[in-house]
Amino acid sequence: MRLLLIEDDTDLAENVLDFFELNGCTADYCSSGEAALELLHDNHYDAIILDINLPGIDGFETCSLIRHKLRLNTPILMLTARTMLDDKLTGFESGTDDYLAKPFELAELRMRLSALVRRSKQGMADLFCIEDLCVDVEKGTVTRGGTRIDLPPICYAILMKLVEQYPGYATKEEIEYAVWKDQPPLTDSLKVHFYTLRQLVDKPFSRQLIHSVRGRGYLISAEENLLEV
Repeated sequence: MRLLLIEDDTDLAENVLDFFELNGCTADYCSSGEAALELLHDNHYDAIILDINLPGIDGFETCSLIRHKLRLNTPILMLTARTMLDDKLTGFESGTDDYLAKPFELAELRMRLSALVRRSKQGMADLFCIEDLCVDVEKGTVTRGGTRIDLPPICYAILMKLVEQYPGYATKEEIEYAVWKDQPPLTDSLKVHFYTLRQLVDKPFSRQLIHSVRGRGYLISAEENLLEV
């Protein structure tokens, strides 16, 4: 499990990072919402631990930006000393998935994160359809307009990442991590595989569904006039 910890209490952050490292997880750390948005733009994480009381933009606004500006559905768990119901409701309205009040046990934090990650992976529907494109996740098949499309394994993995992130964007780094994990290719071969994917899924049909958007990443969308790279 790869985590992003956003926490301005350095002592707490150090304890959390040491705990997860001992439990076989990797984690990046930052102490502000602004820095978190930059990390999330360039990296893939399985879950986010987000403190509410941050300098600059607080955790509520950071969470909202993650959901609506970056359009990520990465599981988010908020940490806070606030226990009022209104604060919890604000957290959920801004897009968090869970809420843990300080002080907390590290074992409980790990348990909650594992549950969030497990649910997010199980939450993908068995059948995904947009326009005339359908992906049967259980069977591993792709059809468009009723015609089966046989994709090479890497192209299928890319498409699955786009399906997982729908309706949001998948960044270059997220796709590379999904396909090659921690050993991405030295060359920019993602562009080649993405071109092949579009040739197979989009070119034979009148409507483009797979897009690369400058400054954002890649996505499946029926919208037209997106700013293509």
